[in-house]
Amino acid sequence: MRQGLRTRRGLRVLAMFTSVVGLTASLTVAQAAGASTTKKVARYGAGWIAGQIVSNGGYLVSFGSPDVPDTAYSVIGLHAAGVGKTASKDAIAYLETQLSALTTDGTDDPGTLAYFIMAAHAAGVNPRKFGGHAAQNDLVARLLATSTTSGPDAGLFGAQDPTYNGAFRQGLALAALAAVKIPASNPAVAAGITWLENQQCANGLWEAYRSDPSTNPCTPADPDTFTGPDTNSTSLAVQGLAAYGDHPQDGATLSALRSIQSSDAGFPDIAASGQSSDPDSTALVIQTILAEGQDPASSSWAVSGSTPYTALASYQLGCSAPAADRGAFFYPGSSAANVIATVQAVPAAAEKVLPVGPLKTSNAIPTMTC
Repeated sequence: MRQGLRTRRGLRVLAMFTSVVGLTASLTVAQAAGASTTKKVARYGAGWIAGQIVSNGGYLVSFGSPDVPDTAYSVIGLHAAGVGKTASKDAIAYLETQLSALTTDGTDDPGTLAYFIMAAHAAGVNPRKFGGHAAQNDLVARLLATSTTSGPDAGLFGAQDPTYNGAFRQGLALAALAAVKIPASNPAVAAGITWLENQQCANGLWEAYRSDPSTNPCTPADPDTFTGPDTNSTSLAVQGLAAYGDHPQDGATLSALRSIQSSDAGFPDIAASGQSSDPDSTALVIQTILAEGQDPASSSWAVSGSTPYTALASYQLGCSAPAADRGAFFYPGSSAANVIATVQAVPAAAEKVLPVGPLKTSNAIPTMTC
């Protein structure tokens, strides 16, 4: 099953309804004696990813099938953590055979294109000649060509319905274009920045999409209906804009995020207070904080002695987990290794924002000593 951006978020929502009651949590890295440093957490997560890629022949598997977008995302994480060089090469070689995954409903998917471009950039591979020299191999030109040039959504990347992922995919696209040095003066980039700025809510956050921001204010965040501003859309919007040196209402953004921080110092998906955290959202907010020039380990982000980094590490499977799962991250409701949670957690634990690299990596595949 190929996971688009809309599907990826839906899977996280589904997990909250299908949680395993009475979960017995495995001993995590953060709970172990002598809790690991943040970068060691990243290396263990990247080690799990690398092991999966190598054993599968170049890709990650979700729900029993090759997971192309997360394989691309995982390359970013491997280079953020500085390990798994061979696995990265294997993944890039696999991705070069998967260009058909770049289209949705017959048109290019800007989010998946952005993942591919940032994976290539992190690995030091040319995304303009990705797997060949034909027009289809120029991923940068293909992404730029998805820019909407007229109508109420002029500037939005992609023709797909933006209802569930507009701000998310727009941030990804901008981060990818910044990685390959497409200037802010480029018409598609300039229009894309304007579109995303106009989507920002009055409190500094973003929700997935508003059809007419000038007359349609953001709805209140509601975790029961999964509507309103959310941390995931906010994170990618902030990272994409920050990649171009743009930080609109950054003070308001950070203040709003502090107001919804969970009791463990992590963060939930929907931006409403009083909720439990999850690893994906915690990781993305860490990247938001870093992109806005703050330190997630500072006292200003601490809650009862914990920080967003320690909250993220609490979701990493440790020595009480099966050996094959150690280093991966789980999603609340199941103690199993979760691919999406792991690939999103690793760059954040490595203290990197998008785009990442290109960075040198070693061939190491770190594993926990238990």
